[in-house]
Amino acid sequence: MYPIWLLCLSNLKRKKVQTVFIGLIIMLASLLFSTAIVVMNNTGSIYSDFHNRVNGSHELLRLEEGLHDPAVVHEWWEKQSGVTASEMMRYRYIAGYSHGDKAYPNTDLFMMDTPAGPMAVDQLVFVQGSQSPVPQAGTIWIPTSLAYANKINVGDTLSFQKDAETLQLRVSAVVVDIPYSSPFTSTSRIWMNTQDYTQYLSVMEGKDRHMMGLRFDNYSQSASYWAAFEKKLGTPYLESVSRFESLSSFYMITNKMIGFIMIFLAVFMIIVALYTVGFTISDAILSNYKTIGVLKSMGFTSGRTVGIYVIQYALLAVVAVVPGIVLSYFFSRTVVEMSLSYLRTPDSGIGIEFGASAVIVGLLIVATVIAAAYFFSNKARSIQPVQAIRFGMSEKDSAKMTRRMKTSGGRLFGFDRLPIPVSIGLRGVMKNIRGSLLMALISASTTAVLIFGFVFIFSIVSMNTTIASWGYDSSDVSLRIDNNMQVSNKEFEQKVLADPRIKNHSRLGEINGVLPVGSAGNSKPGEDSLSVIMSVVEGKYDDIGVVNLEGRNPAGPNEIAVGVNVARTLNKSIGDSLDVYIQGEKTTLTLTGIYQAIANMSYSARVPVEAVRSIQPDFDAMDAYFINLQPGTSPDSFVHEVEGKFGSAVWAATHESLVKQVFSQAVAVLVLPMTIMGLLFVIVTLVIVYSICRINIRKEQKTYGIYKSIGMTSRGIRSAVTSGTLALSAVGALAGIPLGLYGLPVLLNYILSDYGIVKMPLILNWGGIGTAVLLSFLAVGFGSWGASKVVRATSPRILTVE
Repeated sequence: MYPIWLLCLSNLKRKKVQTVFIGLIIMLASLLFSTAIVVMNNTGSIYSDFHNRVNGSHELLRLEEGLHDPAVVHEWWEKQSGVTASEMMRYRYIAGYSHGDKAYPNTDLFMMDTPAGPMAVDQLVFVQGSQSPVPQAGTIWIPTSLAYANKINVGDTLSFQKDAETLQLRVSAVVVDIPYSSPFTSTSRIWMNTQDYTQYLSVMEGKDRHMMGLRFDNYSQSASYWAAFEKKLGTPYLESVSRFESLSSFYMITNKMIGFIMIFLAVFMIIVALYTVGFTISDAILSNYKTIGVLKSMGFTSGRTVGIYVIQYALLAVVAVVPGIVLSYFFSRTVVEMSLSYLRTPDSGIGIEFGASAVIVGLLIVATVIAAAYFFSNKARSIQPVQAIRFGMSEKDSAKMTRRMKTSGGRLFGFDRLPIPVSIGLRGVMKNIRGSLLMALISASTTAVLIFGFVFIFSIVSMNTTIASWGYDSSDVSLRIDNNMQVSNKEFEQKVLADPRIKNHSRLGEINGVLPVGSAGNSKPGEDSLSVIMSVVEGKYDDIGVVNLEGRNPAGPNEIAVGVNVARTLNKSIGDSLDVYIQGEKTTLTLTGIYQAIANMSYSARVPVEAVRSIQPDFDAMDAYFINLQPGTSPDSFVHEVEGKFGSAVWAATHESLVKQVFSQAVAVLVLPMTIMGLLFVIVTLVIVYSICRINIRKEQKTYGIYKSIGMTSRGIRSAVTSGTLALSAVGALAGIPLGLYGLPVLLNYILSDYGIVKMPLILNWGGIGTAVLLSFLAVGFGSWGASKVVRATSPRILTVE
């Protein structure tokens, strides 16, 4: 065993640079793989643990339209064993608020009458401020999503516009409110003192709305409870309900994307590392063929010969995996903390479960490297001592080489006709096929990864240009009348909508719709039903810029478009009929369009206002105006004019500002890991190219010595070697470009389909794509040029003698 150890250590020391580079590749692969597994495991577990800790709701019922008696609904659920029901909490809706000198109009606020704690469901966890059963008079509690995103602290005052008055309340606590402390949300619950609620909000026009959370001992049994509940009602439940999948989706979606990309890249990097190990072992066996023959003639068995390489790479894998796993702890912790920051509390930060997952990943990578080393080193078993000592290779290979030398002539398609540097570069590429194949593969993969990473991040950053494909409108300006006592609809239409700078406009509102899951035309009371948010437009959906994956936008009173998950759940396609309960009345509509939307996981629908007014003729609950301006009109200037004319009575915002407000955190969470992964792949490319070129240059030492002896400079030889490698990189890039643009996005679409995005909207910025390809070329060029430095340091005389 001792001689094997000596030979292993000797190989590692003799090829220091190559050994370090292979170890670096294994380390980076373990870093990515471990980070991906830890991030994906912890995102779900941390959220689930917190959700269980606060008795988080699995379903959230909102009763807003008066279609069911809140007391009856609460009484039925409260009596069910296996279900914990919260209080039936009353609230009023207010759109927007102001903090200091800045207004935040694009926020839906549920002003809650806070029940005396502790709450049975969705218990609040205090992050800032003193804990108390209810807020003190004149104060409010706000969720972390609102506070962190807009830098609101305890002691700050928020202003709310109600009717003709402005209500000012001081923030006394910031709390984790599990259904609404989530990223990318524009909805928040504001917890008020009962006295304030009664004094200020109960006197507002309209009626109290009600909300209740349900937590099941076994959430998988919820369908049976709903069947019994709807049987008791005699109709499907006709109000709004948000289910656990929708409530938790924004916590999961970013880390799902990051985890998917990391795992894909880690697996690919491991494959590259294994191929590199195999290539290196094969080269070592060929280079030391005669030495191995001598060892075998002295009594070394085949098993001991193979063991030299297996132990060598097992040691290297262990040494490389350990720092990779350690670094993955800090990387994964950073990613998890950024994506779950709204759940962080002072007494319990975001801790991650790391040990078991990391150890398993590390052992798996080490075992894989050992298996690869054993597989590739097995060819040493076939070495015959006599042939190895005589020929330096097998007799068969020696005969082949002799025949090639006798017939070589100008076989390599006339290299003698090419310029000398080009001939040298192409000869090096074509003579070392396996190494060239690996360099082309890594060039293709790096190009694909860099292109996909850039396109992905650029598409997220530029969501305002593709927002319609995410399920939102793409109109230039959004307006909303917040004070009908100061500005009537008629006055608004005369002073704003008659402006010649407006190209077109539509009014939008939302109602709750219920679609029975049973077969069309055979829906019965008591069957499971699907509650969806329905957009209602007075005007044309085409004008506000919403788009469909299939079909067209609904226009007639008997038409509807639905999200992809609704169509999938109901197994419906374009032209089919759907039973829909609107405002408590059942109607049948024809499906004209299917669209994707990240909001509500595509569990939503779109109908024209005529479809609602056929049931409720006086329906007019459409508060928002979507406006498109004539070409050349500045949306910012238009919004500024409206604000100056109407003040706080009319809310106005540009399309771009709304998108930025909602999705800015997505950019922050995704940019860091994607940038690091791209950088890692550039490093791996440089390392592998350097390693392979060093091996190839060592094989060609005599040839390069002859070149130098007849007058070629070191720089000329290095340039020739680098140019051949860059030509090979160009071939790899040609394969990597379509893979990055079309192959990897298909895999990402598969991951996102459950969240309502079946075709991620990507923007192809060719300048950035060209830069990504250039980075791949630079990595290859620097790797090759750096490896060829050995040519400059070696004299022609020594190379020729060797």
